[in-house]
Amino acid sequence: MAYLYFSLALVAVYIGITLLLHLQFGRVGIVNFGVVGFWGLGMYAHGVFMVTLGLPWLVALLLATLLVGLFALALGALVLRLDGQSVLVATLAFATIVLHLVTTEKWLTGGVVGFGTIEYPFDFGAATEPAYLALILAFVAVVLVYALRLDSSAYGRLLSAIRDNEPLAHGLGKPTFRHKLIFFAVTSAGMGLFGGLSASLNQFLTPNMIAPGVTFTAWIALVLGGKDHPWGAIIGVCATVGLFDVFIETFAPIPADYALLVPNIKLMLYGAFLVVIMLYRPSGVLGGYGRRG
Repeated sequence: MAYLYFSLALVAVYIGITLLLHLQFGRVGIVNFGVVGFWGLGMYAHGVFMVTLGLPWLVALLLATLLVGLFALALGALVLRLDGQSVLVATLAFATIVLHLVTTEKWLTGGVVGFGTIEYPFDFGAATEPAYLALILAFVAVVLVYALRLDSSAYGRLLSAIRDNEPLAHGLGKPTFRHKLIFFAVTSAGMGLFGGLSASLNQFLTPNMIAPGVTFTAWIALVLGGKDHPWGAIIGVCATVGLFDVFIETFAPIPADYALLVPNIKLMLYGAFLVVIMLYRPSGVLGGYGRRG
């Protein structure tokens, strides 16, 4: 049962970071391929603040989120004026740098040996895992409500104008770069917050957790569900992470001899899903329902 709660919490974390990716790409057009970098930096920063420095769980989480936001602000100030391909490469390079530092700076992160133990913020006995799942879902709900309300707000329309025609929006007197930079920093900090929540979820951290597969899974889920609508992120994550990491790995009666094939089959089916979606529903499952008006 504990593994089931862990799997559901993992799905909730993926929903959170995919919703934030929807805000960045679907709302503003920022091609962030460094999702795992911001998420991983938040995860390790939370662990260092809590275990090494002995800070309380909530303080460590807030400081880790703030640290990720500052890194995103600095990175965005350098690259967000560039074209989408340059932003893609720069954010991907940022994620690679985070992985390299986590691996090599053994004095701080433990390197490949690992780092921990990062405890839960509370101890309710057998109810600890479901309570922590509820906490993660609460953060996901906040992001979802914000994303839904943004769709009909004046600020949301400004962000859409920046995405669709930034030179025109700037010509009308809007400080487009400043808005885009702040939005990128805040949403990336949110990815760091879900990284901090993942630290207590995993409890023991190793560099292989900061793998490109986290970024690719979030992007695949967003494309499958539809980048223009928050519910698309949820549908995409449920059809990918939820299907494989919860249903198949937890409930499907897979013989032990074939268990090692599941990750490879998962990647093959991810690719098949993408091909089908690109052929018959290029905007995703909810592509036709993405924007109002």
